[in-house]
Amino acid sequence: GGSDSKGVYMFKLADPSGGSAATGKSNTSSTEDGGEAESKRAMLLIESGVRFHPTTHFSQSSSSSAMPSPFAMKLRKHLRNLRLENVTQLGNLDRVVDFRFGSGSYTHHLILELYSQGNLVLTDGEYRILALLRTHEYEVKDGKKDEREGVEKEEVKVRVGNVYPVTLATTLSMDDRTENSGEDGNKSGLLSMSAENAFEWAKSELVATQQRARTINSQQHGGKGKKKGKKKQLDENLVLKALLLRPGSGVYHYGPSLVEHCILFAGLEPTLKLNADNIEYTLPSGSWGDLLESLRDEGSVVLGNLQSPDSAGSGYILYKPKETKESLQEQKNDAQTAPQNPHSDKTLLEFQPHLLIQHKNQPHLTYSTFA
Repeated sequence: GGSDSKGVYMFKLADPSGGSAATGKSNTSSTEDGGEAESKRAMLLIESGVRFHPTTHFSQSSSSSAMPSPFAMKLRKHLRNLRLENVTQLGNLDRVVDFRFGSGSYTHHLILELYSQGNLVLTDGEYRILALLRTHEYEVKDGKKDEREGVEKEEVKVRVGNVYPVTLATTLSMDDRTENSGEDGNKSGLLSMSAENAFEWAKSELVATQQRARTINSQQHGGKGKKKGKKKQLDENLVLKALLLRPGSGVYHYGPSLVEHCILFAGLEPTLKLNADNIEYTLPSGSWGDLLESLRDEGSVVLGNLQSPDSAGSGYILYKPKETKESLQEQKNDAQTAPQNPHSDKTLLEFQPHLLIQHKNQPHLTYSTFA
């Protein structure tokens, strides 16, 4: 059946020899076409911030009667009957994937961000944003200001109506990993810092977060209009995991799963709340040694395993068992279709090329190869 995880979208794609249709769905598939046409279709799964791949582990019975999300409705509206023309990586370092649907005046882009909290952004042919899962901002240096006076930062907002900042998305990794990378000026960020320098970097990030939150919150509080006081206040806190996923950390390319693994390996909590006022005693400089060692050593081990010939192509699919009634109904529905879904009693959650600390008690399927 379809995943019930947020941010999971299923696309029904026509076989190249049998048509050119694409339908974007959230946790469900189209049942508008039947018979022989169904056998010529492929299913593409896209999960915001996590993965994209073809799949056969999918049942039409899951959430078939549920109302699609507003974002899924936008995908249907703009991408239906468009061919998936191209899939490219934006830039050489960042994990941003551009799915181009249609051509000419019908061109649309679906941009998948595979870093930080992840995102899915639907744009027109000129990259003007039509819909997205979450808004966020890029902070870029304003080169007009003299370096001796400090560097001003300009906020580029990713939101509906704006043009998606393709240039920033493709250069963010290199620019931000060289920033805050220690006094010796190398490009490794936290991986090359001492415990004291790492603490100072974290404190400066938290101070900037606090100042920005207080500035925006005060502007909202003092604003005029009917919506006064209804906007959500920005949080001055950052959890440890989110802090390490900041581009300036130099390890944000590890991704959420590996960062969480390294934090747990160091004996810390990924959800530890930090701010500029409490970091002195919540995570003092003396506590950064084990964390840095974990990021360097354990991170390298996990990434190195991906290159190992012994583990090439292998991996795990994490799942949770379905409720009994739901599972029985799923099996009954699958018995009426062919081929039968061998995992109708499970909700498949995510693919992992390795089992990390946070997955040790998670039920999983082991595959020696996905070829």
